[in-house]
Amino acid sequence: MAMDLRRFFQSDGAEETVRQGLDFSGVELGGVKPFCAPVEVKARLKGFAGSVELELGVRFTLRMPCDRCAVEVAREYQKHFFHVLVRELENGEDADELIPVPEEKLDLEGLVLEDVLLDMPGQFLCKEDCKGLCPQCGKNWNEGACGCYKPETDPRLEVLRQLL
Repeated sequence: MAMDLRRFFQSDGAEETVRQGLDFSGVELGGVKPFCAPVEVKARLKGFAGSVELELGVRFTLRMPCDRCAVEVAREYQKHFFHVLVRELENGEDADELIPVPEEKLDLEGLVLEDVLLDMPGQFLCKEDCKGLCPQCGKNWNEGACGCYKPETDPRLEVLRQLL
């Protein structure tokens, strides 16, 4: 969805709040499509000194398998992002802090998707202390021990073990 920002660039104090549901059901991460419901976005736009301030409130649910035990987990997130939009970058302006919008049109869907993906955790776990799966039989160690796997100790470290 392209948002026309012309009136915000032309008028200091022009303000508007937009609410929209975005469909990211086709987005795939690690072979999984994690967005099981539309992403709810509340965007507040405000014209200020030839730029546009954009505040985003984003709510969504992710359904992903745990990276250690593969149990599917659904987790709700609520995130906030802030951007300053400008027509073009001047010499010396930091491209990390400002987003150029040369035609005064913003792809809100693309920006929200980028923000959400960059803010996702590097590892998705069902719980912080997830024990994972047995490498031999595949039993989920969160449900109890299987008894078939004993971690091998590196013989070079056995001397250190004796000190304990």
